[in-house]
Amino acid sequence: MQIKLSKDTCLWLRRLTRYSSLGAAVIIILHIIFSYLGFLHTDVDSARYMLSALVQGEAAIVALVVTLSLVAVQLAASSYSARVIEVFRRTPDLWILMGIYGVAIFYGLGVLKMIERANPQVNSLSNLEGQVAFSYYLGVFAFVAMVPYIWKTLEMLKPSTVINMLAEGITKESILSANASDRWGEINVEKDPTQPIIDIVRIALMKYDIETIRDGLGAVRKHAEYILRNENIEKNEEEKILQHLFVHLLRFGELSASKYNDESTWIAIDNMTKIGIVTVEQKLEGAAFFATVSLMRVGGSAAKHKLEGATIGVAKSFRDIGKTAIEQRLEIVAMETVSSLKLIGEVAAKQKLKVATEEIVISIIRIGRVLTEYKLVSEIPDVSLSLKEMGKVAAENDHIKAADVAQQAAEVFERIGESEIRKTEDTTSYTEVYLKKIDELLSRLDVMMNLKNV
Repeated sequence: MQIKLSKDTCLWLRRLTRYSSLGAAVIIILHIIFSYLGFLHTDVDSARYMLSALVQGEAAIVALVVTLSLVAVQLAASSYSARVIEVFRRTPDLWILMGIYGVAIFYGLGVLKMIERANPQVNSLSNLEGQVAFSYYLGVFAFVAMVPYIWKTLEMLKPSTVINMLAEGITKESILSANASDRWGEINVEKDPTQPIIDIVRIALMKYDIETIRDGLGAVRKHAEYILRNENIEKNEEEKILQHLFVHLLRFGELSASKYNDESTWIAIDNMTKIGIVTVEQKLEGAAFFATVSLMRVGGSAAKHKLEGATIGVAKSFRDIGKTAIEQRLEIVAMETVSSLKLIGEVAAKQKLKVATEEIVISIIRIGRVLTEYKLVSEIPDVSLSLKEMGKVAAENDHIKAADVAQQAAEVFERIGESEIRKTEDTTSYTEVYLKKIDELLSRLDVMMNLKNV
């Protein structure tokens, strides 16, 4: 029967093994040195004074270590989140180091007590030579153990380390426990494994710390992908899990857009897109639809605040999701990407985001092209209608190029739809003709190279 240990237990075992190995190595090396140099024979008074000084030094050092460690925890908590204190509390290094110093101090005191029975006139410690030497060994080991402890503490002060440790708590069970309510956005904050990471990235947003934002959202995304790919998720659980994750990503994305931070908004969009693609690949239709709607809201907020880079990014993101949805035969999700692109495109056109508007029009055309390629012709009229409406809004806002592209493409898709209705011609060859016309249209507008990989 295989015994599965918890993460905390495994961490303690690894740390104890590391410090125990270090201690054994230090003691063996020191014993060899002491034996070679003849340090195993000590005067009674000298041993008493040295042990007394060693114990006092160890006590002073452990007091400083504890004080400075608590200051470091306080600084980390004020810089990141109060939940970081729990991460430091669960880290075994400080507790192990205190244990090492405790053993060294009390063992030294015990040897000091026994030395009182030795006779200084005889200049011998009788059978206490081993205990005195071992007390020295423990003292040296206690000092040496400070090196890995300080190294680990400095590592813990890095945001990426704290984020990765917090992200280990993002599991299917913890998410479902925190999101017991069926109401949108209602989360039990005390049980929420994602909230402390979001707190960190929000603070990083205010400091324009892009690296921490990327690490934080990336950690959330990686654990979400793991859950979606490797956990057995029931139908009623998938939406709860995605609701939990996307309510955080959505709020951060909208906050970032409201701060006019194009790069951090794009990071949020990129991570939402990757999670959305996984839901489509796993054919979690409800979750994929939910991801698409959330992404549309962030994209709309980016367009509203005139973040052209993020708006262009969301257009490409929807194109990726739409293509993957068509390949997985999730037509509802694919058509939601078209609808979302149209809504974002209308906002972008009104905000005079010329390049973003053109990119959105091309994205809709590309999704329509893939629909045609997969012979899902019944969905084509919706693509045509979206392009017509986009073209109208673009023309009203003087985006002539985008309006012209949208109108020409809409006419091609209308003819494809008509061929499906009439059923009087060879539909296969007819579709191929119009696929070529779409490609010619894109090529004529010099966008084929940019969209080749889509």
